[in-house]
Amino acid sequence: MLPPRPSGLPPSLFLASSDARASTGNHDPGMNSDQNRESPAESANSRDTWPVIDAATQVKLENQKDEDGYYEQSVTHRPASANKVSLLDIAREQVDIISEKMYLLPNEYLEELKGRLRGMLEGNGGPQQRDELLFLQRLVQTRSDLTAKTLIKAHRVQLEILVAINSGIQFFLHHSMNLSQTALIEVFVYKRCRNIACQSQLPAEDCHCEICTNRKGFCSLCMCVICNKFDFEVNTCRWIGCDSCAHWTHTDCAIRDKQIGTGPSSVNGLGSAEMQFRCRACNRTSELFGWVKDVFQQCAPTWNGESLIRELTVVSKIFRLSDNTRGRQLFWKSEELIEKLKGGVAETTACRIILTFLQGRSCILHSIAPALCRNVCIKR
Repeated sequence: MLPPRPSGLPPSLFLASSDARASTGNHDPGMNSDQNRESPAESANSRDTWPVIDAATQVKLENQKDEDGYYEQSVTHRPASANKVSLLDIAREQVDIISEKMYLLPNEYLEELKGRLRGMLEGNGGPQQRDELLFLQRLVQTRSDLTAKTLIKAHRVQLEILVAINSGIQFFLHHSMNLSQTALIEVFVYKRCRNIACQSQLPAEDCHCEICTNRKGFCSLCMCVICNKFDFEVNTCRWIGCDSCAHWTHTDCAIRDKQIGTGPSSVNGLGSAEMQFRCRACNRTSELFGWVKDVFQQCAPTWNGESLIRELTVVSKIFRLSDNTRGRQLFWKSEELIEKLKGGVAETTACRIILTFLQGRSCILHSIAPALCRNVCIKR
C-alpha cells in the first residue's frame, strides 16, 4: 500500500503517487503531467467515478418497459449458441451459473466481451450506448446477491466485467490490470479504493468521519470530498489537503462551492482578511498563501513552462478576490508571469521570480504606494 504522503511533506503537497503497481494504461500518474487532461472537477463525463444514474434516467429505465426491452436487445448481442454468454447475462444472471459457462468459453470470446464493454465505457457510441451502459449498471447496482461471498465463485473475467460495469472504470478490463480476485471483490463491495494508484483499504486510515462512513467507496487519501473523484495529479495546487484531517479537495471544487474565501488574518500587519480554505470534512480553515508557498518551493523547480502556467492560473483563481495586501500582490504577480511565460520567458526565470516573491523579497513599495507598486512589479 502506498503511504498517505511522503515523509516530511504536508498533505497539501501529495496525492496518490504511482509505483510499479500503478500502470494505468491511458492515465499518466506522474508528477504534474504535461499531458492536457480535463480536470475531474470540471468534467461531467469523468470515468473515474462511481456512475450515478440521474433521476430522469432512472425513471425512464424503470417505468418505460418497452424501452427496457429495447436496451435489453441492444446489449445482449446473444450468439447463436446457447452456451455463450452476453454482457446482459453477466449483469443479471446468477454468479455461479454464468461462471460455469464462462469456464467453457475460449479466451478469444472472453476478450471480445471485454472489448465490447470497453467500447461502451469509452462513451464514443453516443446517447444510445450511454443508455445501454446505464441499463447494465442499474441491473448490477440493484442486485442484492452480489456479495463478497457469492463473488468468490465468479470467473475472473466475469468479475472484471462486473467491477468495470459498477465502477465505470475501463482499466479494470485492461490486460495489465493485475489485482487479485480478493482485491477486485473488495473494490466491488466498497472495501478497497478504486484508484489503482492508491488501493487503500476503506475507510482509509480507519477514518470514521461522516464522509468516510457514509459515502460508499470514498477514500480520504486520494478523493475529493466535494466531487468524490480522483485523478493522478500530484504535487500541484489543483488539490488542497487539509492539515487538520488530511482529507482532499479539488481547488476548482472548493472555489465553485465557496469553500475558499476571505477570513480573519492570523498574521499581523497584512490587512483585516486573507484567503482561506474551509475543509468540508472537518470544517476547519487554513490560510492559503503559506500553502501556495510550500507547494511552489517544493515542486516548482520540477515543472516545465506549461505546468508552471497551469499552476499560476490556479493561484490566480484563488487570489483574484483577495483584499489582503500579499494576496493581491500574489494575484498580480501570477497574472504577470503567465503573460511573460506565454511571451517566451524561460520557465527557470519565471520560477525564480515567483519563488523570490513568495519568500518575501518582493517590492516594498506596496506598503507605501500600492498603485505605483503594481505598475513597477508588472514592468519587471
